[in-house]
Amino acid sequence: MATTYQYLLRRKAELETRMVEAQKRAQAPFEGELRAIIVALDALKQAGMSERLSAGEPAPFAPPAPGKRGRRGRSTRDMILIILTQAPGLNEAEIARQLDHRWSRPVTPTQVGRELEQMEIEGMARRSGAGWIRIEEAPQNAEERPSFSLAAPGH
Repeated sequence: MATTYQYLLRRKAELETRMVEAQKRAQAPFEGELRAIIVALDALKQAGMSERLSAGEPAPFAPPAPGKRGRRGRSTRDMILIILTQAPGLNEAEIARQLDHRWSRPVTPTQVGRELEQMEIEGMARRSGAGWIRIEEAPQNAEERPSFSLAAPGH
C-alpha cells in the first residue's frame, strides 16, 4: 500500500510529463515557421542585405503600421489654457473640477495652482481677483506693437 506522500510524488511526476508534452504540442505549429524565418534571415545576412533592410525600408508583405487613434494627447497645461479661454476667472478648485469632469484628468487644486504659477511666470496666465485669466500672446514684431509716443502726430 502506497503512502499519501508516494502517491503525490508519482502524481507530480505524471503532471510534469504531461505539461512538457502539452507544451511540445502547442509549439509544434510555430516551429516550422520559426525555422523558415531563421533560414531567411541568415540568407539575407550572408548576402549583405541585412544593413540595408534594417535601415527602415518596409517589407512589401509586412502589415501596415497602425495609425494613431483616439483622442489627441493634451498636457495639463494645454487643458488649463482651454478652460481659461472658455471660462476666464476660475479658481484652482474649479479648474481642477473641470479637468476631472471634461477630460477625466484627476488633478488636485494644489497641482493646478503650481501649474498656473509657472504659467504666470511665463506670461501665459495671471491672477485676476479670486481666479485666473489667460493672457493672449503679445505681438512679436515691432510693426504690430502699438506706439505709445508722447509726441504729437507729425512731429
